[in-house]
Amino acid sequence: MIKRNRRSILSGAFWRILISAVGVALIVIAVVELLLFFFGEATAANVSTRRVGGADDDRPVSQRYEWSLDYTFYDKNGITHSGHTTRRGNDISVKSDSRVYYFPFAPFVNALESEAEPNLSQLLFIVIGTFLLFVMNRREKKRKSDKTISDSITHDYDDSIEAGFDENE
Repeated sequence: MIKRNRRSILSGAFWRILISAVGVALIVIAVVELLLFFFGEATAANVSTRRVGGADDDRPVSQRYEWSLDYTFYDKNGITHSGHTTRRGNDISVKSDSRVYYFPFAPFVNALESEAEPNLSQLLFIVIGTFLLFVMNRREKKRKSDKTISDSITHDYDDSIEAGFDENE
């Protein structure tokens, strides 16, 4: 019985930590993209595309295929860096940006212009991440039935009750 309870507590802690980590990751991704747009440097990028996978007939024609976008850019010191992302596009081409945002102190943190611009998906990532953190780490309120007997005992001693017994005798 004790081993089973211990296992369930450890399992609960594992899932709490894992889901909280996912929430933090979603928030960090969104915030970093926003910071790139406002505080990062922008430069031209050389983008190469290739179509991967087969057609997804459930999507509209303009989003039927998945495309892999690889890009390279030069930072302000002339050093070449690269990045990778995926997009949905039609069977012939995909829309891609020719500018990339990066942090000068950490050029490995970069994103294409359309990913760094403030958009609804970043807000959605922050909301979902905050929700996951809140749900997984909120404190549960004690129910009245969970109270122990010692919680309901008053520790103040009232001498008046004892005095009443002495007078009656």
